[in-house]
Amino acid sequence: MSKDHELAPGQVDEKFMDHAQFPRNLGVVPQPSGYANGIGQCGDSVEVTLAVDGDLLKDIRVAPHGCVYTVVCASAMSELAKGRTLDEALTLEPEDITRTVGGLPEDHLHCARLAINTLGEAIADHYQKHTGKAAP
Repeated sequence: MSKDHELAPGQVDEKFMDHAQFPRNLGVVPQPSGYANGIGQCGDSVEVTLAVDGDLLKDIRVAPHGCVYTVVCASAMSELAKGRTLDEALTLEPEDITRTVGGLPEDHLHCARLAINTLGEAIADHYQKHTGKAAP
């Protein structure tokens, strides 16, 4: 990760604050086509449920449990992924979240990894349920 997307502890960007105050896509998709519950190294967790139409990620809902950084990263990930194809969503990286929220302190970069990894697990669950195979 380049240093231009890291913030000092206690420093936050207005984009970060917007996601913290108004998290996006909270909740659970009814009868999800993909589901995952990722647990981070710090003990925080993010539940991700997906509604997939063909190859399009039609809806995504997140249920983050933990610190504000986990909530913000789950919110940003959901906005980045929604409306993409599954293949496009699988190309998202933690750095995309970090840029979207205006940076993260180094000691909270793992929250972005948690959100991205859980998205990938939910997509893999969708593929397993609907094709009987792992994600491509």
